[in-house]
Amino acid sequence: MNEEIKKRIENIFRNSNSSDELFDAFDEAIKLKITDVEVYKVLLANPALSLDEIKMYTEKLLRELTEHRFQISMWTAKVFENLQTNFDYLEGAINYYIKAIQINPSSHEPLLGLLKLYNYDLELPTNQKILNIIEENLPRVEIKSKVYFALSNLYKKLGNLQKEAKYAALGEKAMEQERRNKDL
Repeated sequence: MNEEIKKRIENIFRNSNSSDELFDAFDEAIKLKITDVEVYKVLLANPALSLDEIKMYTEKLLRELTEHRFQISMWTAKVFENLQTNFDYLEGAINYYIKAIQINPSSHEPLLGLLKLYNYDLELPTNQKILNIIEENLPRVEIKSKVYFALSNLYKKLGNLQKEAKYAALGEKAMEQERRNKDL
């Protein structure tokens, strides 16, 4: 694979604001079997893309680069996270974190990403959805302590001292268990 072609495509992904030019470069990259996820991350973060275009490119990448599905899902969720002032992007971020959880249920990263989406200012229906997803998936996570401590912090910000203490204690207990497992 010619490095010059890859650099040219990445440059288009980075600098173009033309949907047609971005699509053509993406099509070329797929046909050339470029598998460097970092190149596609540049495309997905291009501010010229609409919500639907980001989803379209992501879904195609998930089908084409199956060995990188977790990384692609996490990146798309983070792109949407940065645009979460629009409710559709918030929903998109949640959905791609869910995909990441489905791909790698033992990873704590998607759960921590979901917690960043929690809105402390408004009581949105997504807040409860986020907590439900975390509760449902936490048992399968390998490094639970980070999620427990993040939940403790969330409840501290909400002024719920009982749940703050509960999750802090669970975090301590999980951290001790993780240390023991590491020493084995």
